Amino acid sequence: MTADSICLLAGVEKETLPPESSRDYFESGTYALLVGMEGAAQLQLNGERYRLGKESCWILEPHQQLSILTDEKAFGYYRLTFRMVELPDSEGAGIQEEGAPVCVVGELVCTPFSRLVEGIEEIYHHCEETDRRQRYYNRVRFEQLLCHLFAQNARNQQFDPQKAVEQSIAYVEAHYQEQMTVDQLAADAHVPRWRYTQLFKEMTGQLPLDYINQLRISRAKQLLLVTGDRIQEIAQSVGFNNEYYFNRRFKQTVGVAPGKYRNVHREDLRVVSIFMEDYLMALEIKPIVQWSHTYWGKQDYLGLHDVPAYNILTDEVQDLSLRHPDFIMLRECTGWRSNLYKECSKIARTCVIHQLGPQWRTTMRILGESLDREAQAKSAIEQYDRRAEMARGRLARSMSGQTVAFLRVCAGQISVEKNYSYAVLFEDLGLVPHPLVNQLSQTEARAGVSWELLSRLDADHLFFTFDKWHNAGEGAERLEILHPSWQALPAVQKKQAYEVDFMTWMNHGPITNQRKLEDVMQILA
Repeated sequence: MTADSICLLAGVEKETLPPESSRDYFESGTYALLVGMEGAAQLQLNGERYRLGKESCWILEPHQQLSILTDEKAFGYYRLTFRMVELPDSEGAGIQEEGAPVCVVGELVCTPFSRLVEGIEEIYHHCEETDRRQRYYNRVRFEQLLCHLFAQNARNQQFDPQKAVEQSIAYVEAHYQEQMTVDQLAADAHVPRWRYTQLFKEMTGQLPLDYINQLRISRAKQLLLVTGDRIQEIAQSVGFNNEYYFNRRFKQTVGVAPGKYRNVHREDLRVVSIFMEDYLMALEIKPIVQWSHTYWGKQDYLGLHDVPAYNILTDEVQDLSLRHPDFIMLRECTGWRSNLYKECSKIARTCVIHQLGPQWRTTMRILGESLDREAQAKSAIEQYDRRAEMARGRLARSMSGQTVAFLRVCAGQISVEKNYSYAVLFEDLGLVPHPLVNQLSQTEARAGVSWELLSRLDADHLFFTFDKWHNAGEGAERLEILHPSWQALPAVQKKQAYEVDFMTWMNHGPITNQRKLEDVMQILA
C-alpha cells in the first residue's frame, strides 16, 4: 500500500537580522518554512539570489546551504523547521523518517498573508508548552497551516506567477474603468503583493496603479475630444470617483488640465470677460481682450502684456466684434447699462454674472460652470483657502492684540475701504479691524471722510493705496499723505503704514486675493 506522510514541527524561531549583516543555515535533515515579516533581504540558495521581504514565503528542502543577507534595512522573519515522516500501513513496524518529500517546495503563494501570520504567531506563542495536550494542539496548528499553504500551491505544481500576472494585466486592460486595488489584483492572481508589483513593473514598465491610471487618462483624452460630456461625467466613466483627483492625475500625466486639453485640441475658445480676467486666468483661459481704464490702467498683475486692451471709458461695444469672440461674459455692477446685454448678444453668445463683490467664490463657481471648468474653479478656491488658512495661523501668533485698517487715497479725499479688502484681511486672515473701520466705511465706495474722523484712526497697522481717478494734476493723490493729520497717525509715526498696488487691491478674484495674502504675509508675518 502507498504510505501517508505527516509533518512534525521541530522548532520555531523569530529573528530580526540587523542591517548589512548575514545569517547562514544548513538544513540538515529538516525542512524549513521561512516567512518574511518586515524589511528586506536577499536569500542566497544554490548559488542564486532571491528577494525576501514582507509576505515572502519559502519552503526549503533538507541538506541545503542557505544565507540571508541584509543591506541597509533590517529583516524580520519566522523560521519554522519540521521533519517529513512516512506512516506505513497498519502492518508496518514503526515510523521511518526521510520519506517522500514535501509536495511543494520553493517560493510559495499565500493569500491572504494575514492568515499565515496569525497561524505562525499562535504556534510561536505555544512553542514552549510543557503540557502534552498543548504540545499536541500546536502540532495540529502546524499541520493546518501547512495544509492551507499546500492547498494554495499544490493545485498546480507548475504554477507560473509570471503567467498569472500577464493574465491579470489583460484583465486590467479590459476592466480599468471598474474599481480595483493592487491587493485585490494580487489576491486574484494568487501572487504575493510584493511579487505581483515586481512582475507587473517588469512587464509594463509601470507600477500597477500608475498603469491603471494611464489607461484611464488615455480613454479620458479620447472622450474629451469626441464628446461634449462634462469633466465630472468623463472622470466617472473612466473609473475616477473623485473629480479633483482625476484633474490632478490628468494634469500630472498630460501637462494640462482636462478642460484646457479639450480646448487646445479643438478650436480655441475665445472669451471676452471685461474686468473678470482674474477669474478667467484662474480657470486657465487666456482672454482675447483685457479690461483697461484711462486713469487706473490695466490689471498688470495678471501679466497679460500681449493681450489687446479694451478701455471701458472710450471704446465702443462694437469694437469687440473685431476680436471675433466665441463667448462674452458681462458683470452686472454700478453703472450697468440695460442695453449692454442686447448689444453684446449680437456679437457672440453672452451671459451676465450677477454674483460679484466680496463673494468671489460664488462668482468663480458660476464662471467655472458656464465655461465647463468646474474642476478648475474648485481647485482655485481650494488652493486659495489652504494658503489663507496657513497664513491665518502664522498671523494669529504675530498679530495678537493689534488692529488693522485699509485706506483708499485719492486727491482731495481719503476713504476707509471695505468692499475689496475686508473679506481677505478680516475674514480669511483673521486680522482685527480697528473699531472705526465699520463706522468710517461709506456706502458710496469713493466717498471720503474728514481729517477729523481719520485722526481717530489709531490702528496699529495701515494698508493704503493711491486712486488716480480725479480731475487734479498728475500725482495729486500722493500729496494727501503730506497732510499733518496723516503724518500724525500712530501707524505712520511707527512706520507701520504700507502702500500696496491699486489694481491688485481694488479687485476681486482668486489671483488678486492671493496677491493680497502675499502682500500681508510679506509685511506682517
